[in-house]
Amino acid sequence: MQRIITKLVFVIIILIPAISFGSKLNLNTAILYFDSIKNNNTILIRYSSILISIIFTLYIISIVRRFILKRKTNKILEKEIEEHKKTAQSLKISQERFDLAMKGSNDGIWDRDLVNSTVFYSERWKSMLGFIDSEFPNNIKSFEDRIHPDDMEKVMNTFHNHLDKKTNYYENKFRIKHKDGHYIWIHDRGKAIFNEENKPIRIVGTHTDITEKQNSEEKLYQYQIELEEKVKERTDELLKAKEKAEESDRLKSAFLANMSHEIRTPMNAIIGFSDLLIDPDLNSFQKQELIKHINKSSNTLVYLIDDIIDIAKIEAGQLKINKSECNINQILADVCESFFETSNLKSNELVKLKLMKGIQNDNFTINTDPVRFQQILINLIGNALKYTEKGLIECGYKVKTDKNISFIEFYVKDTGIGIPKDKHDHIFERFSKVEDSKTKLYRGTGLGLTITKNLVEMLNGKIWLESEENVGSTFYFTIPVVEFKGLKVNEQEKDYNIKNWENNTILIAEDEDSNYRVLQMALKRTNVNILRAENGKQAIEICKANKKINLVLMDIKMPELNGIEATIEIKKARPDLPIIAQTAYAMQDDEEKTIEAGCIDYLCKPIKTSVLISTLNKYL
Repeated sequence: MQRIITKLVFVIIILIPAISFGSKLNLNTAILYFDSIKNNNTILIRYSSILISIIFTLYIISIVRRFILKRKTNKILEKEIEEHKKTAQSLKISQERFDLAMKGSNDGIWDRDLVNSTVFYSERWKSMLGFIDSEFPNNIKSFEDRIHPDDMEKVMNTFHNHLDKKTNYYENKFRIKHKDGHYIWIHDRGKAIFNEENKPIRIVGTHTDITEKQNSEEKLYQYQIELEEKVKERTDELLKAKEKAEESDRLKSAFLANMSHEIRTPMNAIIGFSDLLIDPDLNSFQKQELIKHINKSSNTLVYLIDDIIDIAKIEAGQLKINKSECNINQILADVCESFFETSNLKSNELVKLKLMKGIQNDNFTINTDPVRFQQILINLIGNALKYTEKGLIECGYKVKTDKNISFIEFYVKDTGIGIPKDKHDHIFERFSKVEDSKTKLYRGTGLGLTITKNLVEMLNGKIWLESEENVGSTFYFTIPVVEFKGLKVNEQEKDYNIKNWENNTILIAEDEDSNYRVLQMALKRTNVNILRAENGKQAIEICKANKKINLVLMDIKMPELNGIEATIEIKKARPDLPIIAQTAYAMQDDEEKTIEAGCIDYLCKPIKTSVLISTLNKYL
């Protein structure tokens, strides 16, 4: 630009003579013009002044131009400085944000130069491992040496897969050794930078300590596994419970059907033979035979009801054990004798019942519940007789000692049909029965062995069996013994002899006519004077009015006032009057309630004449 202006000034100077003289410019004129300049000083001075003015003007213009240019330059520079300040401020804010974000996320930073094989670890990265900045060197080996051996292969594979562009990001979870020796869990993430040739030149990432999270996840995983196992166990339990419930329902249905059969069979005999007794053409022998069948069916029905009551007592927790000294050999002999009398063993040549005494002393005694012990023997021997068509049934015991604890091991062995092995574990369950429907229908409720097992356990013993199908079975049970005693004074024998009680008066409190008639006829041969009260209120009034009453047979369930309430009131007026409860209730607490009310004894319906006479003989 400046060169252009200089050239322009030179041209103007050349043209000045022509401009000044107003003549046309030609070569000759120009030559003359310059010659005149040489000869004329005035003209020279004139043109020198003009030239100086022009030069001065040009200088002034140059100064002004520089000033203007400087101002423009300064404005541009100020603008650039301002923009630089803004950029620097933005960078500072961005850096602060990044630092805050990293501190807030609690992450450490690592930056690995793949070309120069160098690496940078931030202070936070090192502090995760328990090191300060100067303690941990910035090299790859220091990092790789601290990776858990079990995780090394996985870490390297994941890292190289990303560098080979098999993954968009690098991400890994692994264990790394802390300064104090324990391992922490790290969540490692990064992203590689590639050059124009798609070769990785740098990778930058972060470390996050996830030890607590990982431990929580592992605990949660363990809890999940445990929960799944518990759910599986519970599901299995529920399935087993379902199967057991279905089996129980099946058994209950079979039990109810069987119970109907078991009840109706003896009832049919009782009703049928009772109707036949009305026939006037029957002779004495025929009547005795019918009565024998009626008694047998009645006993069968009573045993059936007793089983049902016993299982109800067991389930209600009301069956109680009353221990006392009892003669083992005597009880065994009595039970076997009862089976000889009631099971036709005397005339049955195919089945023999044998008793084996472990102690020959006839007075050998132990402390146990004689009633329940006898019930156990009856159930087991009766069970053996039921399933044995021919052969031998042997009942006996042996005295044993285990770890200084003495006990008696009883057994009942038969040569019957035996029990399949798959039923050994279920034979003591309710309603379970071994059936051989191909040859014979076996009677029974399926409760006998269940009751027996519970009784043995209540006597602090145990029961088990050994059995082989078509060979026979042996049931064992034990009763612990605290002390053996050699001799025992025989209990007073029950007196079943009918006496003459014509000087005695008995009040029978009974609202049912048939029950009253049974008692009246049973006592007819004793010549006792009998009075009747049809409810508890009448019984109180009669006892207060008649001082000659020697004994009261008190029914428990009656209208107006029940037997217990009546007993309490009678005892207030006549405390020495013997009152014997007679009731169809059979639960343990019912007997206890009658004794607490003041009854001196307890008779359970149905009442046999022999038992009634024996009981009254104690008080009249």
